[in-house]
Amino acid sequence: MNNAQVIIVLSGILLVLGACGPGPAARDVAPAPKAVVTAGTKLAWEEDWERTLVAARKEGEVSVFVSTGGEWLRELGAAMSQRYGITLETGTAKVAELGERIVREQRSKVHYVDIVIDGRVVSGLLQSEGLLESLEKLLVLPEVADPKAWWRGQPDWLVAPEAKTVLGHIASVSAGLLVNTDLVKFQEIRTWNDLLDPKWKGKMVINDPTTAGSGQSLMTMLAYKIMDWDYLNRLVRQEPVPLRDNRLMVEWVARGRNPVLIGPPKGPSLEFMQAGAPLALHSPLPGGYLSVSGGHISLLKTSPHPNAAKILINYFLTREGQTAFSKSSGYQSSRADVPTDHLLPALARQPGIEYPSVSEKGYVEQEAELTNRVAKLFQAITK
Repeated sequence: MNNAQVIIVLSGILLVLGACGPGPAARDVAPAPKAVVTAGTKLAWEEDWERTLVAARKEGEVSVFVSTGGEWLRELGAAMSQRYGITLETGTAKVAELGERIVREQRSKVHYVDIVIDGRVVSGLLQSEGLLESLEKLLVLPEVADPKAWWRGQPDWLVAPEAKTVLGHIASVSAGLLVNTDLVKFQEIRTWNDLLDPKWKGKMVINDPTTAGSGQSLMTMLAYKIMDWDYLNRLVRQEPVPLRDNRLMVEWVARGRNPVLIGPPKGPSLEFMQAGAPLALHSPLPGGYLSVSGGHISLLKTSPHPNAAKILINYFLTREGQTAFSKSSGYQSSRADVPTDHLLPALARQPGIEYPSVSEKGYVEQEAELTNRVAKLFQAITK
């Protein structure tokens, strides 16, 4: 057999072997290809969001109850209408009445309210009555559910943190003082101890600590963590003049009758400052405290528009929603990515300062005792 014949025979053998198929070794070398995810595949949260949005548009509306409205609430309504085709219905009542009203309606099987955005007095009552739904499972949008979006590395769960029914969307510094800048220089009051200088005796006005308000909150925080009870006793001996009328106390400082106001009310203070009064908010070292006043958002279990409520909660807690709220209200958001250039320096969290908060567990547990003790201490100057 010559060389040509040998080549022909070998070729034939190879063709026969190929027709018989690959052996075990060939199957090991060529595993089945993995499934390929196409560009059109939707993530679970996207499918959830789209289903919720379809149902929300059928519901058509969502109701939010607050004790204090304002421009932020109107802007929220416009955003819900323009973005999602959902009408925002609002209801308001005084803090002392809002929670009780909702409880009465719930007991009477009247289910009109979806969401409550208010403070601890209201959300605490609703939580104690077992009326609130867990919010954690409703946070669908990635920028809301992401723990890194929040300044503490997680959402601020308030009132009953383990239940995750009340989310704090405000973590704004409460300035301790309002000063007349024509009469007081910041370097004169660098620390809280500077208020004990004899030159301020009888010349300061204080937001009455014997009744609920920013003055009482400040005094309880000074006793709880910022300073101590000895400091408060010495402050009482400085004979600050107590007032309960928020506008009047700010006006006295604006006119120079008193150069310093302790525990200033935020709203009237900003109003007078915007009108050109020689006033400035100031927090002596070691700083103020974090307020979440009015910054609690919660959802009722009996929500008549649960899908629209879910859409609103998620939008309100996005960077866009919180930026709009912060710019309208003047409060700093609990989100870490919301701009602060529109805030007064005294109302913005500063790096390196460990601010005590009215929402932290230790303070909440002692608040009633602290409040009663502060009220008794300052009764001596309010008679």
